[in-house]
Amino acid sequence: MRNPQEPATASDHPTQHARPQSATLALVSATKRWAQLLSDWAIPDQILAMAATSPWEHAVATFEVANQPDRTLLSARVAREIVPPSGSVLDVGCGGGRAAMALVPPASHVIGVDADDGMLDAFATAARRLGASSETIFGTWPAVGAKTPPADVVVCHHVAYNVAAIKPFVAALTAHARVGVVVVLPVVHPMSCWNRAWEHFWKLERPIGPTSDDFVAVLDALGISAERWEMDRPDQSAPAGDLRARATDACRRLCLDPSRLDEVMEYLATAEPDWVRTDTVLRWTVPASRDTLASPSGD
Repeated sequence: MRNPQEPATASDHPTQHARPQSATLALVSATKRWAQLLSDWAIPDQILAMAATSPWEHAVATFEVANQPDRTLLSARVAREIVPPSGSVLDVGCGGGRAAMALVPPASHVIGVDADDGMLDAFATAARRLGASSETIFGTWPAVGAKTPPADVVVCHHVAYNVAAIKPFVAALTAHARVGVVVVLPVVHPMSCWNRAWEHFWKLERPIGPTSDDFVAVLDALGISAERWEMDRPDQSAPAGDLRARATDACRRLCLDPSRLDEVMEYLATAEPDWVRTDTVLRWTVPASRDTLASPSGD
């Protein structure tokens, strides 16, 4: 693994390897493990029924792109290395477009896929501000893959932990890239930061997995040899704002009635969540990868 502070070079592109038939069981094992670990995150129905709002929703403002996207992040640097001049970028689960906009330039055209119209509007606004052309596709991945155009580089940040059927998801990312794919995910499930709070308020033990190692195991089983780096998570990964604002967010995350806001504020004053501080960055080139992947359908 390269030092996280060193940018990648052209000579560091990975070697792809064909997946032998004997690896089929390893693939089934890796994908089933991923799906099972994610299923453990389901919130009990009796708790979910008490939630005033969905604990899984995100505010658009949290994902909007600053006037000047942060191009210094390692994830942006390793992606820009493989974007050709005036190239195109497909951002899957784009949010407001932080991943794609950090690649403009060299990218001049960006495509955003998201299941939130507000996020797509923010994506298009950010592209106009940066002088890039854009198009947006509403829906979930890979369900909208058939109507999504290919791009030189496909990026996907902080989405993998929402996807149980990981094989078709990865296959569709790869199939839409002409040059390469960059995936970013926290080293552990991002909601694990709230585990102590779930125990405190609900006496509920929450899981930790899957991890980025489990995702890499899926890639390995698919015959994809990805370059890997670890980097510090950006500051916006942990909620900002005063204690009341953070407690309001906590009530939503923990399915607590807003009437318990003062109680949650008191808790957070002495028990800050264990924010995940490290992201894993993965990059793979696509021509050989496509040869190793089965059809995007299936587990």
